[in-house]
Amino acid sequence: MARTIDEAKVLRMLDIPDFRHLSKEKAVQLVSMLDRVDPSVAKAVIEQYPQFAKIVLETFTSWKESVAKALEENGKISHETMAAVSAAINHFGALLAREDISENERAQIADRMIELAKLAHDIDKSNKDFILKALGIAGGVVISVGVMAAAVLGVNIKLPSGNTVRNIAGGVKDAI
Repeated sequence: MARTIDEAKVLRMLDIPDFRHLSKEKAVQLVSMLDRVDPSVAKAVIEQYPQFAKIVLETFTSWKESVAKALEENGKISHETMAAVSAAINHFGALLAREDISENERAQIADRMIELAKLAHDIDKSNKDFILKALGIAGGVVISVGVMAAAVLGVNIKLPSGNTVRNIAGGVKDAI
C-alpha cells in the first residue's frame, strides 16, 4: 500500500492542531496508521514533539506490564482450576477402587471422570488460546513500534501479508 496520508491529513484524523498536542492515546492512533503515513510525517512528529518516542515507549511498557499481569493471573486461575479438576478425578478414582460399588455406579463414575478429563482439556486449550492471543497482540505492538522507527529513518518496509501471519500463527498453535 502506498503511503498517501500527509501531515495535514494526519493532524485532522487525530483531531489536533499540531504534534505538540499529541497525547498517549493519539500517539497509539498514529502508530496504528503508520503504514499509510508519508515518512515525512514521522519526521515532523519527532521535530515538533520530541517526547513522542518517550510516549510510545511508556505506552508500550505500560501495555507490556498489563499483558504480563494478565498472563500471570490467567496462569494462577488455570492452575487452581486444574488442581480442582485433578482432585475430583482422584476422588472418583478412589471411589472406583472400593469393592462395594456396583457396576452401574462404576460406569457413572467413569463417565464423570471422562467429563472431567474433557473439561481439563478444554481449560488447557482455552489457556493456550489466551496466551496465543496475548502474544499476537504483543507482536502487533512490537511491529507498530518497529514500523514507527523505520518510518522515522525513511526505510521502505514490506510487511508480511495477513495470510502469511495466519500461517505462522497456525504453525505456532499446532506446536503448542
